Amino acid sequence: MRRDTKDDQGYRSYITESFDCWARLYDPFLALFRLKGMRRATVAMSGAQPGDRVLDFCTGDVALGFARRCDEVVGIDLSSGMLAVARGKDKDGWVRFLRMDATRLAFADRPFDVSAISLGLHDMPPEARKEALMELAKVTRKRIVIVDYKLPPNRLLRTICIALASLHESKYFLDFARGDFEGLLARSGLRVEAEKVTWLGFLRICICHKAS
Repeated sequence: MRRDTKDDQGYRSYITESFDCWARLYDPFLALFRLKGMRRATVAMSGAQPGDRVLDFCTGDVALGFARRCDEVVGIDLSSGMLAVARGKDKDGWVRFLRMDATRLAFADRPFDVSAISLGLHDMPPEARKEALMELAKVTRKRIVIVDYKLPPNRLLRTICIALASLHESKYFLDFARGDFEGLLARSGLRVEAEKVTWLGFLRICICHKAS
């Protein structure tokens, strides 16, 4: 049985408190970056179809996008504030929103056809990133969609991007930015099927399968 460590508890408290405070400003802030196209591409690339069951971590517009084409969508988040905002957008009650930790999913093995995590990995410490991806692999039958930063290979542009993002991102972002994203996927037992680079080359949408 897994036990909490101080780092685990600190991470959850930090993220919950940060996003509870930030929840009402999150969408207006992201609107400045015109990310609607990225959200539409996330749903389209997932290959989700009517009849599919979908799990979305880091809830909101992506979950609602899935709900427009799929029969059942579950959205999870650690932050009650973010969940409240997401429920406020879901006027027709299409999505079932739950407060849940992505590193400890309370679902039986593989009940979902598609799962997605959008702009969430960079807000986790290293071990939690791996655990979250392994949990998604356990509960997903077909495809896992991952959206997060793809930093430019040019050293100067990369440094500028990290410096600017660090002004508003969580304390875990810097480790994510300096880490090996492909290695993280491999260590989590995932294989990349397709990747789309978007938002001027600073974001990636990865479609993954559980490795054989």
